Amino acid sequence: MDADARRTPYRLVALDIDGTVLDSAQQVSAELKAALARLASMSVRTVLCTGRRWQSAAPVLRELEHAHPVVVCTGGALTKSADDERTLHAVPMGHDAARLAVKAFRAHGLAPLLLYDRPLGAREMKIALSDQARAEGLPYLQANPGSWEWYEGGYPPGCEAPLAVYTVDGQAAISSAEPYVRAAVGGRGIVEVMRQLRYGADQVAIEVHDTSATKWRALEWLLEQWGVRPDEVVAMGDDVNDVPMLRAAGLSFAMGNASDAVKAAADQVTASNDEHGVAVALGRVFRFHEAPGAAEVRR
Repeated sequence: MDADARRTPYRLVALDIDGTVLDSAQQVSAELKAALARLASMSVRTVLCTGRRWQSAAPVLRELEHAHPVVVCTGGALTKSADDERTLHAVPMGHDAARLAVKAFRAHGLAPLLLYDRPLGAREMKIALSDQARAEGLPYLQANPGSWEWYEGGYPPGCEAPLAVYTVDGQAAISSAEPYVRAAVGGRGIVEVMRQLRYGADQVAIEVHDTSATKWRALEWLLEQWGVRPDEVVAMGDDVNDVPMLRAAGLSFAMGNASDAVKAAADQVTASNDEHGVAVALGRVFRFHEAPGAAEVRR
């Protein structure tokens, strides 16, 4: 074991993907890969905690050979093992909340996408045929062909509840619908709105999850399985779905590209995702190297 491991109080690093692990060109830097290799040599686990679907999170994990094979995805609603694709933990929505979200999306011009737990290569989303015209024009779906199946009627038949109801659309459409979605869902679910720059400068996601489906709640479940305390976790992220994780971890960093609200939730602010912010922060915490000015301490 690396001698530095005996001097660090941290045993797990939780990393968001978009805006954190990936730079603005959707690439993983060599600096980050080297940092994760150092963590692995110190027996520190690195766990990806992302709002991405399992199907889109898995390719990023494959690039990070030193990350742990367990991935928290769908904003905490699903925890998967990449070794065998087992579902370790899932928090689907209740049907009542999902129906309310679907109805509110549709009533205010959005095409609701219902997300389910499926193996790699299978279709994870269901979309109503009545929403086809709107859905097929979305850059998000155009960039993810073969990821959905159509259903007839207002809501999918059967007993299986979705992990999330969401869509990715233009800023104006999301902003117009957001207050009505929040009012319709009320306390039955979590409603989050997040930037989706990889699909276009004005593209924004609105997502509805179960009230207990957060990245931190999923991490808490993992910590219990692994015997790791919350104060032994370092967390990093850049968007609103990272806030509970940043607030609860033993040490947290907001990326330099994060909003002011996300920065306020973190203990420290590191460099942006285009400036190797994760590698910079890890180097400081785990003493890989001295890098004056690499991370700005907020409090």
